[in-house]
Amino acid sequence: MSTKSLVRPNSPKLVPTKTSTSKASELLEQYGCGPIPFVGTENAFYERHLVFDRVIDPKVASARERFEAISSSIRDILAQRWVLTKTTYERQNAKRIYYLSMEFLLGRSLANNVTNLLLDPLVQQAVQEKGIEWLELVEQEPDAGLGNGGLGRLAACFLDSMATMQLPATGYGLRYEYGMFKQSIVDGWQKENPDSGRLAKGES
Repeated sequence: MSTKSLVRPNSPKLVPTKTSTSKASELLEQYGCGPIPFVGTENAFYERHLVFDRVIDPKVASARERFEAISSSIRDILAQRWVLTKTTYERQNAKRIYYLSMEFLLGRSLANNVTNLLLDPLVQQAVQEKGIEWLELVEQEPDAGLGNGGLGRLAACFLDSMATMQLPATGYGLRYEYGMFKQSIVDGWQKENPDSGRLAKGES
């Protein structure tokens, strides 16, 4: 069944305006999630993250809290593929690639992960059932710190290329606390401010 998408300039790709519950179930089964639904019941990924991680009633969750619940739910699905990948590498005793860089400028992760994992039907189901404004939700994710953007972007491209080629590769970088900076324009002049790479982005 064909779907229609709405995209505005310079915005993340929007999920289709139509979806299928059976398609969503097939995706969860493909990723080994068993009978756990993505959204819609008290035991679903989305609802459990709101209640048990944020300790909040899903009906009154803020845009930021919804973003974190959706992101954590996508991570839960991805984690099961990570386990399978790791098991495969260990079984085949594959040679590994370890790429070291001072930084990785990967960009925003949520929309990118939804697209790469082909999870648009799942996210659209959540958007429809919970009345979530998708653009408002993805805008809750902050942009990466600027830092030495050329180096970080190149490193990110290397990782994307190795993933596309299905090479067993892992990227390692420095865990900055105030290693990057945020840029703002004040009275027509560029101003740099410290950007907490851990605290400001909600990383524990």
